[in-house]
Amino acid sequence: MGIADDIIGTHFRYPDYFEVGREKVKEFAQAVQDEHPAHFSEEAAAECGSDTLIASLTFIAVAGRRVQLELFNQFDVPINLERVLHRDQKLIFHRPIKVGDRLWFDSYLDSVIESHGTVIAEIRAEVTDDSGEPIMTSIVTMLGEAQNDDEAGEVSAQIAAARDAAIAKMVAAQKG
Repeated sequence: MGIADDIIGTHFRYPDYFEVGREKVKEFAQAVQDEHPAHFSEEAAAECGSDTLIASLTFIAVAGRRVQLELFNQFDVPINLERVLHRDQKLIFHRPIKVGDRLWFDSYLDSVIESHGTVIAEIRAEVTDDSGEPIMTSIVTMLGEAQNDDEAGEVSAQIAAARDAAIAKMVAAQKG
């Protein structure tokens, strides 16, 4: 029986909400160089039909990172978190994220494949507001090294040996 038989379909609701703050929206937009006026001015946001500032499309990453780390613990996915790649992500917006929103995360482990020392996990997060109305859906595919202490140590040793051999070869070429 594979790991998928035990954990596919698992649901986790993050126990706390993330409150979207006015200054955080501005800081994030500035950091990612998103200069749309609706991130900085209530008047510009009103022209877009919003009663308050609108967050950048990728603002969800601020709260999502915190939730994502907890997911792997809750779902008990056997993946080495030190060796994870964010392979793919799809964001489906139901409405803009706005200042004052309280974002709640319901996450589902839709797929897990473990093969040849690698784990591929697909995680879907349904993000809602305080009244349960959908704000967005995020589907993330993560690729990582399987969490097997013996195998991870062996792979790390192989990488270190290859690195040391390459350095020795470069040093020898410089001397010769």
